[in-house]
This record gives sequence, structure tokens and C-alpha cells, in this order.
Amino acid sequence: MKRIAVLMTCHNRKENTIACLDRLLKNTLPANHTLNIFLVDDGSTDGTTQAVNERYPQVNVITGNGNLYWNGGMQLAWENALPHDADFFLWLNDDVELKENALETLLSTYETVRTDSIEPVIIGNLCDEKTGQLTYGGCTVDKGLFHFRARKLPVSDAVTACDTINGNVVLIPKSTVDRIGTLNKNFTHAMGDFDYGLRCTAAGIPIFSTAGFIGTCSNNSISNTWTDPTIPLKSRLEKLKLPTGLPPYEYFLYNKAHTHVFTATFLLITLYLKVLFPAAWVKFSNFIKGS
Repeated sequence: MKRIAVLMTCHNRKENTIACLDRLLKNTLPANHTLNIFLVDDGSTDGTTQAVNERYPQVNVITGNGNLYWNGGMQLAWENALPHDADFFLWLNDDVELKENALETLLSTYETVRTDSIEPVIIGNLCDEKTGQLTYGGCTVDKGLFHFRARKLPVSDAVTACDTINGNVVLIPKSTVDRIGTLNKNFTHAMGDFDYGLRCTAAGIPIFSTAGFIGTCSNNSISNTWTDPTIPLKSRLEKLKLPTGLPPYEYFLYNKAHTHVFTATFLLITLYLKVLFPAAWVKFSNFIKGS
């Protein structure tokens, strides 16, 4: 029997959370596979826990302190799942709507590319429900002395090798956790998924994205965020430093871990330039792409 521990975290998105669980539990599983769901409710005030307990009492709901955000919530879910001896861990964001064969696709992709000595990490490609365009999936890394960025890989009809991951839907074998552990606690919200994928790559653990799409998920809007050039500078700086922004110290640690201290310092400076001069940043970033 193969056991899959599903890891989720949520905050005040009851309708999304229930819809995600509905789609997950309608999935067809290959024979001899079971699901065990670990959901962190990070301080929701909209009745999420009660709704989940009433509709799906089999879900393990863990109460967060309200300040965990994505990385912290997923880490807490993972810590609760570890004692249950799962063969796989499935990251799943609660704004994802899975196709009914999504789990079969993830597992069959894993079986297709695995070898006797290497167990891969598998990412599920997602698209916008209205446009059908790629939103989240596997990424390639473009690295140089003055830049370090992850770029989404286009979806194809074949399984695609990746450098790192968007963390919306990711199947991780237990052997990966045995080798590199779980999420990095240096990160609060963003960067934890990219960091984990890069740690996999550095450890020689291959990452592949599925052929085609396995579900839908809309892109996060930039409206009223630190990247929104229409809001005042003071607001952009405040929002940059929020856990849901791009906290500069965490951003520096992330880049330092995967590049060089010089590159990390340069990128920290350019982060502030992007906030201070959003229009000029577009021209500048186009220039440094060639460096």
C-alpha cells in the first residue's frame, strides 16, 4: 500500500478550501494508494475548520497561530504528517482545482521517469480557467553574476525536466525528505517553494513537470501589492516588507543560499530600485538580462 500525505494550509478562504478538497477527493487513485490529508487552518475566522470538519471529518485539521503564512503553514502540516510514514507528500494549494485524473497523472509521471536509484519530484502544471494559459508549474533558472531568476517552463505534450518549482501542486517522494528535509524555516511565505526545488537540484534529485495541465489556478493579482506602480511609494515599501510581499532579509538569504554573497547583495539593491523606480526598473531589467 502506497500512502500519500496531502499537505495544505489555508486562511479565510473557506469556499476555496472546500472546493479544493471536493476536487481532490473526487480524484481516482491507482489501486493500492491511499490519501491522508493534513490541513493547517492558520487562524481563519470564516468558519473554515467547522466547515471542513462537518463535510470531511477524515481530514486532519491542525490549528495555526494566525501568523504562519504559506511556508510556515505547510511546514506545520509536514511536521504533523511525518510520523504517519507516508510514501509521498503532496503539496496542494487551496485555490487549485484539480482535474479528476490529476493524482493518476502525477503518479504515472513519477513511475515513468523514476529509476532504481533515483526518485524524482513531480510538479503539476496549472492554467488559468478562463484563458487556458499557464499560471504555475516547473521553472528553469537563469543565473549570472548580476541576475538570478526562475522562469516558467512552457507546457508541452511531454514530461519536462525543471530546475525548481512553483509549490501549488508538487508530489515529493519520502526519499527526498530523507535526503534534504522539509521546508526552510528562514522563509515565512514566499521563496520556500523555489528554495526547496533548488535544494533538490543541488542534491541531484531530478524534478519533472507533467505533460499538459492537471488543473486550474489563477495568477495572483499585483493590484495593491509592492509591485503595483499605481500606489504611493510609502505603501509599496510597507507592502514589500510584509510576509506576503518580499521581505528583504529573507530575499537576501534566499539569493545568498543559491548564488554568491556579491550577487545576493546586488539583487537586494535592485529590489529596492524596483520599488523606488518601477518604470525605470523595466528598462534596467531588460539591460541586465543580457549580462
